[in-house]
Formats: sequence, structure tokens, C-alpha cells
Amino acid sequence: MLEVEILGVHDGQSHPVVLLRHEDRVLPIVVGLPEAQAIQVGLLEEKLGRPMTHDLVCNILAGLRAQMESVTIYKLENDTFYAHLNLSQKNAAGEIEQLVRVDSRPSDGIAIAVRTRCPIYVAEEVMDTAGQEVNPSESEESEPEEDDESSD
Repeated sequence: MLEVEILGVHDGQSHPVVLLRHEDRVLPIVVGLPEAQAIQVGLLEEKLGRPMTHDLVCNILAGLRAQMESVTIYKLENDTFYAHLNLSQKNAAGEIEQLVRVDSRPSDGIAIAVRTRCPIYVAEEVMDTAGQEVNPSESEESEPEEDDESSD
């Protein structure tokens, strides 16, 4: 698994694109507008007064004594990315009681990850298939071409 950083959310040709980077490769993932906004709000640490859906998920996890350990984007199949949330749940004494893996769309996992500040991982096979090389002399703000993007 490759740990990635979020470069940001950019306007794509028809849908927003989340850019994840590992070293000199960028993985573009097309997301829906609400998910893009949720990721952007999390990245900017904006407080909107009332909890958005991803904030609600974080509140539920806290209430269940669960902690987001990481998000893993593990598969790309038929132009669709697959991910799961990796959670640990603690008992009343604060000891880890169980580890839980929950199926998730990558965009939702990323929106929760930015709120919980947990790492995001991408399977090497996914990065090999859908990742794009980035010229190191280009700035981080440059956007890769969108020819080979897939939706989540």
C-alpha cells in the first residue's frame, strides 16, 4: 500500500476531481459535487454551524468509541474505485476491542479522513493502473490530464 497526500479538489471537465499524490504520481478520482464540497470543507477546517453528513459519521464513531485508523483505496474495477475505512473500537477501559473494516466510496472515505486526520492508502495496482506521472518541475497546483479518469 502507498500512503498518499491530498493535493486538493479541482474542477474537472464535467465533475470535480480529487487529486491524491504519492511521490511523482498523482491519482485523479472523479467525485460528485457534494462529496467534493465535503472534502474541501474538511481540508479548510471550516465550521458550518451544524454537522454535515461526514461530521455526523465522525460523531457517531466517537460515540461508539471507534477511531478511524486509515482509508484504503484497494481496487479499480469497471472504472469504479473501491475503498474501505479501517476502524478500531475500544472498550470502556480504552483497550482496543476490535478492528473493523467498513466498505466506503473513496470520496466519502477521503471526506472522513480529512476530518480525522488519518492516513489514506492506495493499492500499488490501483496507482499503476490509474495514476499519472507528474513532472517534478511542475508545481503541485498543476492538474494532470483527465483522459484516463474513473469515477468513484
